[in-house]
Amino acid sequence: MPDERSNSNNPRVLVVDDEDAVRSVLVRALALWGYEADAAHDGETALVHLSRSPGQYACVLLDLTMPGIGGEATYRELKQINANVPVVLMSGYAPETAIESLTDHPPAGFLQKPFDLETLRATLQSTLAT
Repeated sequence: MPDERSNSNNPRVLVVDDEDAVRSVLVRALALWGYEADAAHDGETALVHLSRSPGQYACVLLDLTMPGIGGEATYRELKQINANVPVVLMSGYAPETAIESLTDHPPAGFLQKPFDLETLRATLQSTLAT
């Protein structure tokens, strides 16, 4: 059954974060800015979303610290499904620490938590412009 939202010309973003409040705020902000957004509460759910239609996402916002499949493992699996999808990592850790083991496939961007919505918007616009 096709997803009715996929007919939109708006870029679709996958938000992956285990914190309900963070996911909710990000999804609402994305909708206000004209993006379509899907949310996943863990890495497993994110991988299901991406594997169903690998080319549907213009970007993935991915928290690095999650239970189950952590952010780093999720990142590597996402890149196996679609190497071209830009992934912006989100973490409370400093960028150097958070992405030190991902140098073979560096992320498209990094947001250090806590971040404000204008920083998110600028990072997303910059990521999608490349």
